[in-house]
Amino acid sequence: ADPGRVPTPKTRLGRGQPRPMIQFDEHGFRRRVEEAVVTLQKLLHSTRRPTFAEDVPNHSYQDKYLLAEFLTNCGLAAQCTCLEALGVGTQQLATLVEWSASETVTLRLAGRQRCTFLREEEREVESKAKVVKESTIFGKSEQKVVTRVNEWFWKIDVEWELVAYAGTMGGPRQLRLQGRSGSAQLKTTTSATPEPAGQVEFIPTEVPITWLLQQVKLPGGLVGAAHVLSFKIDRDAEGCRTPRRNPQVEAALHAARELCAWSKRVCQFMNQRIFSKAERCAKVQAHTGRGFLALIASTHQPSELFVPVLPLFEARPAEEEADAAGGDGDGGDGDGTL
Repeated sequence: ADPGRVPTPKTRLGRGQPRPMIQFDEHGFRRRVEEAVVTLQKLLHSTRRPTFAEDVPNHSYQDKYLLAEFLTNCGLAAQCTCLEALGVGTQQLATLVEWSASETVTLRLAGRQRCTFLREEEREVESKAKVVKESTIFGKSEQKVVTRVNEWFWKIDVEWELVAYAGTMGGPRQLRLQGRSGSAQLKTTTSATPEPAGQVEFIPTEVPITWLLQQVKLPGGLVGAAHVLSFKIDRDAEGCRTPRRNPQVEAALHAARELCAWSKRVCQFMNQRIFSKAERCAKVQAHTGRGFLALIASTHQPSELFVPVLPLFEARPAEEEADAAGGDGDGGDGDGTL
């Protein structure tokens, strides 16, 4: 069997083997890249013509490795941007990078809620219908039906917290990234609690980010300095077969899958535990449901996120390539490709 073959969904995977990739949609992938190129060309000089790597005939196999490294670093930059949106600033990132040198670093989202009984009220509700009675002695009279309604009021407190920790939870190395708390009142027509009574701890969701942090380097080790991403493929390693089939890319894909799965769990957590309660309270009693708005730090739609991963090459004349390499240091390897 070819040791470099990617297992298909029907292939049985042994312990320690990489998981198969999600089925690749080439048509959708090309469409998204072509749309991105249209936008990219608006920002570049009119003479620039980035295109798919397969459409540049003079590139070398070494360029494929460079492209894989470049795209992986772009993907890591996008992941770091997501961490920044979650509250990982420059100082926090430097701390997490330092921790990752010796311990496993984990992101953890946890939360809890408490349901407390407040009071019971009784009020009278008049019916819109009227009962008319006629009497030969007293004449005609009207009566209204009045119903006594009992109502129970409850206070719902909800909070969530996002932390990063090294080693085990509860240890000395723990960093609170952000958190929110809010409360609202619920009114019911029965004495049954609308939520479990007392305090309930939500099941936390975690993801390791050690590998991602280990790719971040601080120039000179200076805290507060702009960080750089240092992903490289070891071409001489025994397990390196192609720009795609090598331990470094496999590790990058595994870390990305874990972060993606955790992001989906976070969305499910917030929708089920936070947003649904806010909507429920707002429908029952608008002015008390607003207390849950404090639980929402900010919202980001997927369409608003910039993903700077474009697998493109650009053919250049050799003299222009040499000028670019000598002028700003960002040229290719001298074979007329970038």
